[in-house]
Amino acid sequence: MEDVDNSGNNIPMLEALLQVSFHDRAILLRAITHHSCCTETATRDSYDTLEFLGDAIISAHVVEYIYRNFPTATEGEMTALKSEVVSRRILAKVGQELGLFPFIHVDIANLRTFNERSRDSLCADVLEALVGAIHIDQGPDYARAFVARTILPMVTFVQKHTIDTNPKGRLQKIILQRSGHLPVYRILEESGQYNDRTFEVGVFEGHTLLGVGKASSIKEAGRLAASEALIRLQQKEEGDQPLPYNP
Repeated sequence: MEDVDNSGNNIPMLEALLQVSFHDRAILLRAITHHSCCTETATRDSYDTLEFLGDAIISAHVVEYIYRNFPTATEGEMTALKSEVVSRRILAKVGQELGLFPFIHVDIANLRTFNERSRDSLCADVLEALVGAIHIDQGPDYARAFVARTILPMVTFVQKHTIDTNPKGRLQKIILQRSGHLPVYRILEESGQYNDRTFEVGVFEGHTLLGVGKASSIKEAGRLAASEALIRLQQKEEGDQPLPYNP
């Protein structure tokens, strides 16, 4: 696969796609630039910090939307729904459907691996960064409108099609019902290089380790850990014990 290295000439096309005309197109260019293209000046020139801002903004709007539109939902149900809506999987879906990938600046030669999961991750990252960039350049009302148009429709989609099969949501509901506390996810081990890392995540109820998952992202490892925990909880009901924690 060839490197993605788009020029600034695509910026007007991206603005048309986003339905936003930027006052400062430099911040838009930054929002679509992966740190592989500017390793020496990543903090200033890549989307990393804009992604951080956008993530917080998206989460706030999703939580408010859920609160207003699902008034009978419990705190645990709201938390589970929000977690799935802002997950990498859902944001990647939104970014792919918007058609963001052709606009992303990334030096694939500087990445150890690049595959379909990498493409999805980039789309999720850039979507968050774009929300941050719109907030800074246009103001909070424009950012809210963009989130409402592109991301909030996924709340209903997730609520209808995904949440019942979401292992983290199902596990959270079980733990909340029996103990009143949320399950806790902890990174047990990290390995590999920067662009090819593997994470082992454990999910705990109090001090008891219920399940372990291993994947190339923390969120996916957490999802796998929740799936294992559900299986082990079923085993416990049949007389087995939870997985012991051996650090």
